[in-house]
Amino acid sequence: MQRIVKVFVLAPERAPGGPPEAARQMVVEAASTDELREAARAKLAAEGFRVRSLSFGPKGMVAYVEAST
Repeated sequence: MQRIVKVFVLAPERAPGGPPEAARQMVVEAASTDELREAARAKLAAEGFRVRSLSFGPKGMVAYVEAST
């Protein structure tokens, strides 16, 4: 199954509570719903992000990540 993940990036200079950058989208694919979460975390980590929050929404997934410093 595939899901779209809306990714909101929090810049280090705005952490911990500043507004994120505009959302970008990425697609993750896994065999089950449980594996989607791990696939999204792995893909975001491979891109150099630290995941702060990852959740399922009615139309896909939403992730808030911190950019690497």
